[in-house]
Amino acid sequence: MATNKYYSESELVQKKQSGEFNWLDYVNHHSKEWQNEYADFCRERGLSVSDESAEKFVDYKGEELEKALADGNA
Repeated sequence: MATNKYYSESELVQKKQSGEFNWLDYVNHHSKEWQNEYADFCRERGLSVSDESAEKFVDYKGEELEKALADGNA
C-alpha cells in the first residue's frame, strides 16, 4: 500500500461520486488504519488487492458501523 494523502469522509464520497476515485482509491485515501485493515481483510479472505475487493471492504466497514450503532441503541 502506498503512502497517500488522507481525506475526510465527505471529500472521499465526493471524489468517488465524481469518478475521480475508485473504491481502491477510497480505501487508500481514508486512513492508515483502513489501509492496514484492508490488507488483513484481503489476506484473510484470499482476495487480491483490487477495486472489487476494496468495494467489498467498504461494504464490510459499513455493516460493522450499522451493527455497532444497533448494539448501542439496544
